[in-house]
Amino acid sequence: MRTLAKLLVGTVLAGAVATGIAAAPAASAATATTDSAAQTSSNAWKRFDRGDGRFEYRWGRSGGRYWLDFRMWDRDRHDRDYSFFDVYYKRDGRWYHYKRFNSKSFYGNRIVFGRDVDDFRIRGGYGHGGSYGWGGYNYR
Repeated sequence: MRTLAKLLVGTVLAGAVATGIAAAPAASAATATTDSAAQTSSNAWKRFDRGDGRFEYRWGRSGGRYWLDFRMWDRDRHDRDYSFFDVYYKRDGRWYHYKRFNSKSFYGNRIVFGRDVDDFRIRGGYGHGGSYGWGGYNYR
């Protein structure tokens, strides 16, 4: 009887997976036909580390504006170093510094850029007193 129950459960699961696979191309085709300017996003959090600093971010585009969610935290609150998060944006082919955020513990924020912003990039750093160990740039 247990073997029959396992076989039945396995059949149901296989059917559900096959249905999901068959529905996926149709769903992606329907999404492709919608207005691509309406919303583009990277919903999965991307993570990178620099020193004791940990950084996560995700981004999207909605209504012609880029948005950026980020979280940062410092794993060692008892030293003199802070975690730093720099945000840059690109407008008319030039990069501009938007803002530097820092934290000795945990910090999270959402930034919504103006409609004239063409792109953005971020980087994380770790240090104190103007001496920071910066990581490379992360682009959207």
